[in-house]
Amino acid sequence: MKKQLLLLSLASLAFLAYGQDSIPNGDFETWNSTMYENPLNYPYTSNETALYDVSSSFNVIKTTDAYHGQSAVQVSTLTASFGTYMGYFLNTPAKNGNMSLWTGGMGINERPTGIRGYYKYNVATADSAMIILVFRKGTNTLGTYQNKVGGIKTAYTLFNLPLVPALTETPDSVVFGVVASDYMKNENGVPGSILKIDSVSFTGVTNQPVAMNGDFEFWQQITTSALDGWNEYNKNSQGINRTTDAKQGQYALELTTYLGEENGTPRAQPGYSSTGYWDKNCNCQKGGVPFNHTVDTLAFWYKYAPTLNDSAIISLEFRKAGISFAFERIILKAATNYQYAELPFSLWQTPDSVIVNIQSSVWENQQISFVGSVLKVDNLKFKWKMKTGGISNIADNININIAPNPSKGKFHIYYSGFDALSFDIFNVTGAKVYPTTTMSNEIDLANSPNGIFFVRIYIGDKMYTKKILKIE
Repeated sequence: MKKQLLLLSLASLAFLAYGQDSIPNGDFETWNSTMYENPLNYPYTSNETALYDVSSSFNVIKTTDAYHGQSAVQVSTLTASFGTYMGYFLNTPAKNGNMSLWTGGMGINERPTGIRGYYKYNVATADSAMIILVFRKGTNTLGTYQNKVGGIKTAYTLFNLPLVPALTETPDSVVFGVVASDYMKNENGVPGSILKIDSVSFTGVTNQPVAMNGDFEFWQQITTSALDGWNEYNKNSQGINRTTDAKQGQYALELTTYLGEENGTPRAQPGYSSTGYWDKNCNCQKGGVPFNHTVDTLAFWYKYAPTLNDSAIISLEFRKAGISFAFERIILKAATNYQYAELPFSLWQTPDSVIVNIQSSVWENQQISFVGSVLKVDNLKFKWKMKTGGISNIADNININIAPNPSKGKFHIYYSGFDALSFDIFNVTGAKVYPTTTMSNEIDLANSPNGIFFVRIYIGDKMYTKKILKIE
């Protein structure tokens, strides 16, 4: 009996607090509000990239170094943790790389013969900026033009680019955009290429389009929110939103499948959020958060409104010394109301980090008809992260009993609200000695040594800890 009391005393010292789970901002409550400016009538810029990477800077900015008036626009190619990204601004969303399919832009009712303006250019290595024009009439594309301006220009220099071939009809709309680097030569651009451009106008017309803003005197202030601790696919904010339709707290994460492109072809692109990021330099995923468990469970709540027979995915990528060695994922189907889900895993080696990925569609569903699938996720966490040498009783406020206790090895878990339970068992040092893989309410410690054990019982997204004693 004294031995049992000693074990009980040691066990009471073994109750230590668990460390917090490894998922940053897994309740999706913290969003960073950021304010920046875009040229008026040009809402589609590379500035969005800077919102989703702490090492990025805005690369479309207003400059007072103007050729005419108070301001001009400066567009740069910069580097960030995920690689090189080119500065650009456009008056169309440019949802795919095929310019002949671009729509929108600004209204025009004359037939231009060219475009002119003034620019400065500071080239790190051989590079050129690009002037983009797409003229349309109704649903037809009348002409697409991609012109280069380059050279080291420290003083404002005139560019006067004719439309070759000339337009044969009068358009009703035109897409206009500027890119800091020659993407046809180098898709990532050249870091350090800086373009300043001002006083842009069409030639061969009596009036400029109303929405041209070619002197870049007018700017629009943008305020946006980015999810703290998470990154977006290719640093693209499309398909990612904060929603007040939350399971718990004020906000949840909302991902929507949108119209994107792949190699110039329109395709459904999932809304995608990750604790890692895609590095274009190695064409691989990097980042993640520290994690050193071999056995655990990812738990979360979700709602899903798919188009057609679409599915959402939450996946885990486990890494050690920068190398991925294991992947786990769960496929999510339609759920009108918030539904609880778990992704258990058991690894063959101990990781040092994990990347959590969430997406609103599977990659294979590329047809445009899959656009519009909406996934909402909240309260995402690993069930427990145990510190060395202890376990914690986070909640023990419902009527769960284990009998007989003490026992020679056979125990039964009683809970009136649940017929079968999932549980793990740990010894007084915090080592797991009895992991379960199926739902059960029977414990068999016949082959275990005498002593005190702790039963961690899972009910839904909650965990309860009970103490048991095995004696002969």
